[in-house]
Amino acid sequence: MNLYVGNISPAVQAAELQQIFAGLGQVLYAKLSEQQSARDKGYAFVYVPSAERARSAVETLNGKLLKGEPLTVQEMPESPGVVGASIS
Repeated sequence: MNLYVGNISPAVQAAELQQIFAGLGQVLYAKLSEQQSARDKGYAFVYVPSAERARSAVETLNGKLLKGEPLTVQEMPESPGVVGASIS
């Protein structure tokens, strides 16, 4: 199940984001967007293996402060043919 994670501080690294989500269960990948400047708020896509884990992540992490910024965590609809595919 894909999750959108928004309002990420430029100080957050991909490994740190993956570790936070892994605290709730298995994470197949976490991919941060490339920010254009230090003032940009970033976003990421995190893929977890089940809808149950996705709902738990939304309930637990949506609004949680990470390096001074409240995260936005939302479920994304699955796209046919890309379930579990990694973003390069």
